[in-house]
Amino acid sequence: MIFTKQKIISYLLVFLFTLFVVLPVKAQIPFFPAPETLDAFPETPTWDLNKAEPCGRFLCSSVFFFSDLDFRRERIIVALPRDITKSTREVALEVEQRARFIQTVFRGIFNNMRTFIINNPVEERKNRNFWLITNEKPLHPATPIVEVGIENSQTVIYVTLNPKIGLVQQAILTVTEADARANTTTISQLAQTWRNKIRESFSNALWGLEMDIQRPFLRINVPITIIIITFSLITFIRILKKILKKWHRNLQKEFHEIYETLKVNPEENFSQNTTSKEVKSQSYQKTSKNLNLIQKIFTRGVNDTKEVIQESLSFSAKLFLVDFNQRRNFIKQKMNLIELISNLLFLNQITLILFCVAVILVTFRDTRFLFNLFFTQSILLPLIWIAMVLTDKIIDFWIDNLLDDWAKAKQEINPNSNRPILRVNTYSPALRGATTIFFNVIGIFLTLAVIGISPSILASAGALAVVFAFLSRNLFDDMLNGILILTTDRYALGDVIEINGFMGCVETMNLYITALRNLDGQLIIIPNGKISTVVNMTKNWSQVNFTIEVAWNSELQKTMNILQEVADQMYQEKDWKDKMITSADILGIEKIAHDGITIRLIIKTQPSEQWRVGREYRWRVKKAFDKAGISLGIPQTVIWHKDN
Repeated sequence: MIFTKQKIISYLLVFLFTLFVVLPVKAQIPFFPAPETLDAFPETPTWDLNKAEPCGRFLCSSVFFFSDLDFRRERIIVALPRDITKSTREVALEVEQRARFIQTVFRGIFNNMRTFIINNPVEERKNRNFWLITNEKPLHPATPIVEVGIENSQTVIYVTLNPKIGLVQQAILTVTEADARANTTTISQLAQTWRNKIRESFSNALWGLEMDIQRPFLRINVPITIIIITFSLITFIRILKKILKKWHRNLQKEFHEIYETLKVNPEENFSQNTTSKEVKSQSYQKTSKNLNLIQKIFTRGVNDTKEVIQESLSFSAKLFLVDFNQRRNFIKQKMNLIELISNLLFLNQITLILFCVAVILVTFRDTRFLFNLFFTQSILLPLIWIAMVLTDKIIDFWIDNLLDDWAKAKQEINPNSNRPILRVNTYSPALRGATTIFFNVIGIFLTLAVIGISPSILASAGALAVVFAFLSRNLFDDMLNGILILTTDRYALGDVIEINGFMGCVETMNLYITALRNLDGQLIIIPNGKISTVVNMTKNWSQVNFTIEVAWNSELQKTMNILQEVADQMYQEKDWKDKMITSADILGIEKIAHDGITIRLIIKTQPSEQWRVGREYRWRVKKAFDKAGISLGIPQTVIWHKDN
């Protein structure tokens, strides 16, 4: 249920976005009514089956009798010629009124026969199969006599006098020359065709009334049965969706766990780092290359074991990102497949509901004429959205494959950098979200076309669109700046950056906003349109900027040698060598002041490793200074005394 609500809300948001983008273009001046044109059709709703349509030089309207199924029999199509003395709107309204009048006459005649049929039902009780819609039925015994005649020099179709069943002679419709030309036949042939059609419609309506008399609960049982079946299928689909949703959450959790190993965490300590490295090593030991190394250990013998282990650890550290990329791709493919199946199941739910409504419509005579329109849309609309969902997911797979290939190429150039993976995880959600919005907009346009909402109706909402555009004008700035941020690689997910005085780790990012998580756990959300200057502390490589003040009486050369030796010792250790690109670079004396002498050095590290390396280096310098007897700078004050 939650997933369905989320889908409905997302579709509504996309619909509003479509109006926001399209209506200002199609709308006229919003505060003045659009001028009427001679060729404008009346604003008859699309679901009105008597809606006038052009048919050559004529305007036509369809006649639907409430007992008929349009897809089984030919319709009665009445026509009026275009008139230079009248506007298209006037002619269209006239032909629509003519079609509705014919339907009203038909209903009036049938209602006059209703009392007779109720009091004089057919004696033979028909079996259940007889009442199926698919079965052809003979003419009902009480079917009125329908004839073709001449009245006022025009061909008319009428019912004859029959006092027994309460009928008077009454004309149903007039067959005109325009009707014959629009139906590409002669008046006499068209009159006979329409006569047979009207007689069959009366017979079907009478048999329907007969079924209500003989089997009063049969018509109710059909919708009840179809509702139960539909509800059962929807319940089964919901159970499947819950299973898929749980599976998707587990995959998201797994994806998040392996991705966290590459994200920046400035407060992570050495023990956590060691554990993370052990997990990385264990993960890689499952790959085929490490199996080859294990085999190499046994083949080369015990004397070479130490050398091979060191080679394995170094090789594993370099190829960890490749192994990570493979696992990430596999998980993303499964997540995409689950999302595709979930979307298709959601559309199947809608299709079942529409099909259930269509069956209910065809069951009752008063709504049967709507079945053809509703059934067509219940098929076309799900097909449109299924095509949109499939296309969207195919594009998502294609985007992920392109990004993965790009990341692999970049990884081969610099195997120790996690930058390509961070960029892939930044670009993929943004691009996939953009394609989803794009295909949803196309789906809404196609849906409006199938439903039949004309551009003039959309244009009538121009004032609302202008107001909405005014209130949402900053969205375009956010989107454009978000595109620039992605294309120029200013930052990616997992980077530690500073924006507008706010510093934190990039937790989420899309085309509109960037969310930072600071050390206090606070989530800072910044619109992309407000981002101008970005300080990225973890792109490509990082650096420890270290300064220390020593006392005036300290031996400077010895102090600098100790600082260099501590850094060199760290760079020699395997736990820190992977984090340090170079050893310390002693820049020299930075400042001489009354409180001491400041020495500055820098250590170039892997991205995001400057905090761990810096903390470890400071701790070791403190121990080395204590051992060498070097003290930190102490403020000094000179006091002058002057005698009188």
